[in-house]
Parts: sequence; structure tokens; C-alpha cells
Amino acid sequence: MYLEGDRVRLRPRAVEDAATYQRWVNDVEVIRFLGGAPFQWSLAAEEETIRTQWAVNDWEHGVHLAIEAVDGPAPVLIGTITLRELDAIARWGEVGILIGEREYWNRGYGEDAMRTLCRYAFEDLDLNRIELYTYEYNPRARRSYEKVGFVLEGRLRQRRYAGGRYYDTLVMGLLREEFEIREAERLALDSPSRPT
Repeated sequence: MYLEGDRVRLRPRAVEDAATYQRWVNDVEVIRFLGGAPFQWSLAAEEETIRTQWAVNDWEHGVHLAIEAVDGPAPVLIGTITLRELDAIARWGEVGILIGEREYWNRGYGEDAMRTLCRYAFEDLDLNRIELYTYEYNPRARRSYEKVGFVLEGRLRQRRYAGGRYYDTLVMGLLREEFEIREAERLALDSPSRPT
């Protein structure tokens, strides 16, 4: 499965990516936005996780994809995105994203990856709702999600403990109809004006 965005391509995760993923989970700045702390994760353990947990993309296991930036001379692996907890009856899922390469932060790649996955989730998987969780100390991520159409739905007060203090976890959601409206508006702005 390959999903094409404007600046990114989403593709299946591969064992060959394991060393890059391992580097990301051991980077203090990267992992703090995932709610974790750097941990020692062996290359063998990362490879096994890719083979056993992330190799299958289906309703039961979720969709686990690598994010590649494709607007340069060659594709560059910059992150991962996952659609999990898929509910076939209520038609919803939870998304998680990581841009692990710091030089790609604040440049719109995460927004494009999120938009691309949401399009797939609503059009191909026929979901009605996507939700995500982020932390109050990550306003950059919140702005990016809002650009795709996610709205703040709730706050789990002091659910996250990091750096010696408590932080709120923010719950954000996006409905298919909201995404369709946002996409139509975005595409209308991007298309050249017709002469009258």
C-alpha cells in the first residue's frame, strides 16, 4: 500500500528502516512528544516488531506506515504514522504520528502525512471518525492537526507527568464530513482562478 500526498508518500514499514526507528526512540527531543522517555531498544527488537506487529495492515492490526518526504531528489524516511483501534461497527480509529527527523519539523510534512492518511481512512476504509491524543506542551502538533480539520473535543487533566510536573492530554477528533468540507476549501484555494 502506497499513499501519495503533496509532499510525502506513505508506505509499509520495512525491516530495513529499523535502525532509523531505533535512533528516533532514543532521541530525547523526539520521544518526549510521544509521551515517553528514551529507552534502550535493540535493533533486533525493532526488527522483530516490524516483522510481527507492523507488517500486517488490516482491520485487526491497524495500518502502520512509514512517512517519506518526496519533494527532494530522492525519498527520505522522516517518520511514521499509524491508524489503530479500528472499530468496524462505529467506523472510527485512532491516529498517531511521529516525525523523527528534526530537520523536517515545522515544515508541513506532518500535516501532509496526516491529511493523506485521513483521506485514505475516510475514502477507502469508510471511517466516520478519527481521533488522536496530544499533550498541552506540544502546540506545534495541535496547530498542524487543526489545519487538517481536527477540533479539540476534551482535556484529560494532568494525565501526563513529565519533567517534574503534570500536563493535560488533549483529545482531538475529526469527522468525515468536516474533513470533506476542509479538503474542498483547501483544493479551491489551491486551484487557479477561472477567468470570468
